[in-house]
Formats: sequence, C-alpha cells, structure tokens
Amino acid sequence: MNDHGEQCASGMQNERYFIAGQSSWDATGIGSAVSSLDGPLEGVGAIWVFCDPTAEGDAWAATLPRLSRTRILTWSARLRPRGWEPPQEDDSHSLLWRSGPRAGAHQFQGLPWVESRYQSFSNSESAVRELIGALAVRSSGSAYAVGDSRGRDEDLKDAWIQAAQIMESHFSLSRDFENAPLLESRRRRITSLYVTFCIEAGIFPLIPLNKHPHAGFVLFCPTVDFPDVFRRMTEGARHFEGGAATKRIREFIDHGGDLAHL
Repeated sequence: MNDHGEQCASGMQNERYFIAGQSSWDATGIGSAVSSLDGPLEGVGAIWVFCDPTAEGDAWAATLPRLSRTRILTWSARLRPRGWEPPQEDDSHSLLWRSGPRAGAHQFQGLPWVESRYQSFSNSESAVRELIGALAVRSSGSAYAVGDSRGRDEDLKDAWIQAAQIMESHFSLSRDFENAPLLESRRRRITSLYVTFCIEAGIFPLIPLNKHPHAGFVLFCPTVDFPDVFRRMTEGARHFEGGAATKRIREFIDHGGDLAHL
C-alpha cells in the first residue's frame, strides 16, 4: 500500500467519518470524473460524507438527524412477473406502492413489470440505521432524500413521488435496452435532472457512495443553504472546505470511488 493509502486507512481507523463540502458543484472538475451525473447543477452545493464501509450506519445516523429536514424519503424498485400486484396491506411509512409495465422487455423477459415503492420515515437515528441494510447492494433501483414536513405533509409526498419517478426511467433504461455509450449518457442526464428537480422542490437528495475505497454518501442542497447544512452536519467531525475538500474528493475518485447510482 502506498503512503496515501496508508494515511487513508489509518485515518479511517481513528474516526468514524469525515466530511468534504463544496458550496457549488464543480461540474468540470469533480462532475466530469464521476459516472452518475452530467450537467452543471447550477446553484447546488454538495456535502460528501466519507466513512469506513464497516461504520456506515454510524456515519449516516450521526449526520442526517442533525439536519432541520424532518423526514427521510425513499424510493425502491424491483422487477416483477406479469400480473403481480402490490399487497393490500400497507404500513405507516408507505406513500405509494404500485406496479406498472416496463417500456420493453428485451432483457429479463419473464419480469415485464416494475414495482415501485415510495416511503417516508422520521429523520431519527433509529430510522436512519434501518435504511443501511437496504444499501448492502448499491443499485440504480433506489433513491434517498431528506425533506421538511413543517408545511403540508401532502405537498412533501407529492413532490417526492414526482422527483423519484424520474429515477424510474433511469432504472428501466438499463433493463429495457442494450447498454451503450449513448444510453449511459442519457442516464447521467436523468440523474442530474432528478437532483435539480429535488432541489427546486425543497428536497435534499442524497446519493450513496460505492464503498471503494470509502462508503458514505453525497447530500445535495441549494448553495444558499450550504453554510447552515454544512455546519449542522460537521458538528464534532473532521471536515474540509475549498481546495482541501476538493483534494479529498479527488483522492476518493482516483482510488476507484464513485457515486453508486449506475
């Protein structure tokens, strides 16, 4: 292991997580190096939470509940056989649970339906820890965000369903069509559209990292809200801004790190 790798390993052994903040998304530097996004994301900041993969639950549970956003929002998708319908029973967390036909069935022909489930949880440490189990496998069939329910709960529900439906298209493309550079480019633009739509709707989307070499997530927020969000999330944690933050993010990417939506 080289000196940098040894420093990273020893650093992660001595702390649960560290945070790097970008008040404005760097589309040409950082953005051009990750595989999930394509676009400037104007007026959007990013907060990168890095942790050892074995301590991911601690990192998520320590940072997200500090935010003033009171709800954790999730979407998940699965392929289902023809005729499958969601169960009649529902739980208190479900916003919407439905199934619908895929755009095509060129791949996985026996599974021509997509199940989508939208949920909302209290932004508490225990609820956040429950989410970590679903992140054992990173895939495009999921999305996560934090939202504020101090207004009408119905407004937050509608905004999240509209935003996450963008990711349904992202999920379906790789399963309905053969992989190609043009397809990957479209999926990158879809993810960028999803991030932008969330921000415009007052929702802060977060995308998990791929666990190489660190686990964690990137939380996106409006640049105008960045100082407050960054202050809340970094309380008691080692954190970096400006050039120091860019250095840590680039080191992560150079060692195989990426966003996990593709």
